[in-house]
Amino acid sequence: MEARREGTVMIPTLAQALLVLLTVIAAATAQAQDKCSARGVMGGEKFVLEYCVMAFEEDFKSVTLWLNEKPISAKEAQAFQVSAYARDTDDQGGPRTMMLLAFCPGGGNPVPSAAAVKSIDMGLNHAKSPLIGRQTVIRAPENFRVERMTGDLRLGGTLAGKAVVTMISDGLPYSWEVDFQAQLPKQSAASGLTCR
Repeated sequence: MEARREGTVMIPTLAQALLVLLTVIAAATAQAQDKCSARGVMGGEKFVLEYCVMAFEEDFKSVTLWLNEKPISAKEAQAFQVSAYARDTDDQGGPRTMMLLAFCPGGGNPVPSAAAVKSIDMGLNHAKSPLIGRQTVIRAPENFRVERMTGDLRLGGTLAGKAVVTMISDGLPYSWEVDFQAQLPKQSAASGLTCR
């Protein structure tokens, strides 16, 4: 497969053009499968997170969801799926606006349900204001309500959910809506919550 040269302009062969087109379609399809958003305020600062990846601890059926303001590289996504850990700084050392939510979608059972989610281990970071970041456990119904939780809690399965969070911390408002539909990884994470 060589491109033809006409004058000084390279013209790709039909096979090269089809390969590029199929690559673009495959990438778009993979991105279309996972849909995530979290919008609201963190310590009074507005934020929008639209990129995500999930880690799944198979033995206890626990999930850690990483939502990020900027795209997550394939290398970081793969590392997160194994460790359930994401740094609050990017590759250049700059702070991230991000959220980590660890929870038990089925309360230890393989079938997820909104009623089963009783608490969320939460880590928050805002790039504009590092001091408003939080690491805490929130509980239903005081701090959040789960409106939807469906899927198939197994390696390679799917999980979809929607929750609304409202809390005050050190006199600052934290409230947002998180909505996600994503595929669970095909490899179990080495860590996660113990769901019973």
